[in-house]
Amino acid sequence: MRIEWSHLNKVYTSQNRPRARRIGLLDFTAAARKGITAVLGPEGSGKSTLLQLTAGLLVPDDGRITYQVTEGETVIWSKGRAAAVGTSALGSLKSRITYIPPMRRMNKSISLEKYLLYHAQLGQMPYPRRRVAELIAEWGLAAVRRVPLSAIPGEMMKRVMLVEMLLRDPLIALLDEPTAGLDQWGKRLLWRELRRLAPHRIILIATRDLRWAECADDLLLMESGSCRRLGPKKLLTANVPEGTVAAWYEMMQTFSNHRSRPRRGTFIADRREKGY
Repeated sequence: MRIEWSHLNKVYTSQNRPRARRIGLLDFTAAARKGITAVLGPEGSGKSTLLQLTAGLLVPDDGRITYQVTEGETVIWSKGRAAAVGTSALGSLKSRITYIPPMRRMNKSISLEKYLLYHAQLGQMPYPRRRVAELIAEWGLAAVRRVPLSAIPGEMMKRVMLVEMLLRDPLIALLDEPTAGLDQWGKRLLWRELRRLAPHRIILIATRDLRWAECADDLLLMESGSCRRLGPKKLLTANVPEGTVAAWYEMMQTFSNHRSRPRRGTFIADRREKGY
């Protein structure tokens, strides 16, 4: 099982300035294997764009994503495939990919318990009622199990999304800032569940919580929409005396500060306007 990103480009345009562009990804080329890959990088480096493209929520402007699901079975997501058949290009794989955004509110009147039971039954989970009850208790959601989703406090919604992910049992899990809004107990539960799932799934975690990134098998460092470094965590962190992800990341960013690079987080004028 493997995901390969080949020369991906994604550019966002401003509605107020049609000729201005902001780079999401720039010739991004990398690959992810089974296990947990922590996607790191400063704000605006393209982490969320990468996850949303991989989930099929965005269409790349150029390049393609290849999902090697099983031996001899591949699925391709590209601009051409999306134009031809839309998300149907992902086939049954689409239902096996779960994307969890940093935060989400649900304007639904269905109760939490019924909502989770629906997903358990949709995924054909054995003994769905028992499993839902176990997860509600384990994740501290018993007090809101009969509360409509629209009325659940924001600080509890991240737990709801993570429980939903566990019920869906995805082949590919894409988590954008999964620890945002979680207390220490929630973080420990998530760490345990991800380590349990990791041997048989591809899990990508975009995070700024460098201590929590220690749960990863591989590290993918992004900069200005491109892949700057990718490799096993134990090998990359062996290059710093502390041997931690935080120390390695700090070293890489210190080195980066001496490099000449375009400013991130701002719109870049179309070169045609400057006569290039």
